[in-house]
Amino acid sequence: MNKIFPLLLALILASSCSFEKPLQFEEVTITQNTMEVCDTENCPTIKVNYVQAIENDTKSGVINKQILESVTSKIAPNEEGTSDFSKIEDALVFFIEDYNKVIAEFGNNFVTYDVDTFMQVSFQSEEFVSLELNYYLFTGGAHGYSGTQFLNFDANTGELLQHDSLFNDIQGLIRFCENEFRERYQVPQDRSINSSGFWFENDQFHLPENIGFTETELILHYNQYEIASYAEGPIILTIPLTEVEEFL
Repeated sequence: MNKIFPLLLALILASSCSFEKPLQFEEVTITQNTMEVCDTENCPTIKVNYVQAIENDTKSGVINKQILESVTSKIAPNEEGTSDFSKIEDALVFFIEDYNKVIAEFGNNFVTYDVDTFMQVSFQSEEFVSLELNYYLFTGGAHGYSGTQFLNFDANTGELLQHDSLFNDIQGLIRFCENEFRERYQVPQDRSINSSGFWFENDQFHLPENIGFTETELILHYNQYEIASYAEGPIILTIPLTEVEEFL
């Protein structure tokens, strides 16, 4: 009996580490060299990398639709009709057409366009998938527009999960993360959260728009301008999952 228990424990641990993934993803890359329109048109620099679920089922369709909306919104932000793109190549054609309109008006000696995205699966389990999308867009001006977006999905339904669905005690998590943030960025507990130059709205700590996961960490990612100036770059707070397990 004494020999059986360690064996059972080892089997349980092994099975928990080798789960069957309900979702499989493939990587897709599009560049100006793979766009047919670039055979006859001037094209800007394009490198769009993303992942898509490969199963032919409802949950994969739901996830891929959200990936499409996320990637195309980075290629053509704040443009009317961007939600009508049926594929990422359509958004890139829009991007190329806009580039050529600007060239026609100002000449290509004064115009530089660039779009670059990279997406990866940062965490996956039987029930949950976290995707990380990094993006950069330049269409003239002093600097480009860059950032990171996390997409968190229920792996069994494809549902995009909001913050309230990720945590069982969101207020407790906020209090815990504020203490971590103050310690990491040396903001005294008895002073305003913005006393060190941050831009939290109403001078109240809040979680970022983008929360992601790895196998070992919770990632709080504040993009540029979210709580600090562009020059400060993104503000990223990583916390071991073991320290926030009670909130998950």
